[in-house]
Amino acid sequence: MRWLSEWLFFGIIYLAIRVGLWIVKHVPRRLVYLFSDVLADISYYLCQKLRKRSVRNLTIALGDRMDMREPTWVVRKSLRNFFRGIVEIGHALSTTPEEFQREILVVGREHMEKALAKGKGVIALSAHLGNFFLVGGVLAMEGYPTYILVNLPRNRGFRDLFVQYGLQTGQRAIHARPRRIASSELLKVLRQNKLAVIIADEHRAKKGIRVPFFGRTVMARRGPATLALRSGAALVPVYLIRGQNSTLTLIVEPEIELQRSGDVNANIRENTLRITQWLERVVSSYPDQWNWMNFRWQEDWPGAVTGKENRYERVA
Repeated sequence: MRWLSEWLFFGIIYLAIRVGLWIVKHVPRRLVYLFSDVLADISYYLCQKLRKRSVRNLTIALGDRMDMREPTWVVRKSLRNFFRGIVEIGHALSTTPEEFQREILVVGREHMEKALAKGKGVIALSAHLGNFFLVGGVLAMEGYPTYILVNLPRNRGFRDLFVQYGLQTGQRAIHARPRRIASSELLKVLRQNKLAVIIADEHRAKKGIRVPFFGRTVMARRGPATLALRSGAALVPVYLIRGQNSTLTLIVEPEIELQRSGDVNANIRENTLRITQWLERVVSSYPDQWNWMNFRWQEDWPGAVTGKENRYERVA
């Protein structure tokens, strides 16, 4: 019966998305945003487990910079931003790429051009920040040959929507599984001096490299650092931030300088640390636009990282 309940769940969500796309196309966006905020607030109060985990994570990370009530408001705004991101997907699908592109401000294009001039491809490092759904599409609409590493949903309707959006914007998908095939495809893309978008903030419970994050410890993925070292590609942070009046700005930061010494394992550990330091900085700048339930602290580790000493430890 599990497959039936899952089928019904995804069927309802898919139908809701289709109805939402029609609404986005025919209803003024201001009203659609208002409606999405209401849905986000309802979800905030109904999803008690999600709310508590998010508030707890935010309080651990930034609680010393906020008053007692602020974490709940930041988490609530973060959920509103997530729902607005879905509205913007609908808008991107219901308009032409040229029309949608005109609404996006791009800052730091020169950093991308400088990285591509090296001829070894670019890993566009991103996170579940702002409207992360559209980062690859916006880069493609800006004229960059863009591929995005994703776990495509099993539901056929969701896959069809993703393919439709990819075809409309010009980006292409590389499935994250099987891992060996995904790695091979990513290397091929980078060797052709193209862009590979990778979300870098999926912290795990067991496998990865332990690194400091907001004074605690998380298990960070080693994939982005490993891929950058194997390919020689530049590692360039890219994210799409929502500003006032829900305007979107694509921010391209300067390339992250990587350690490339003779010790491969040491390089992977150090570069994973540098990626996490970038993530901490950008999340601190936009705390209400990050998904605060998307990581786990490694609190049970007896050697938990709190400073420069024991900065990381690889776990097989």
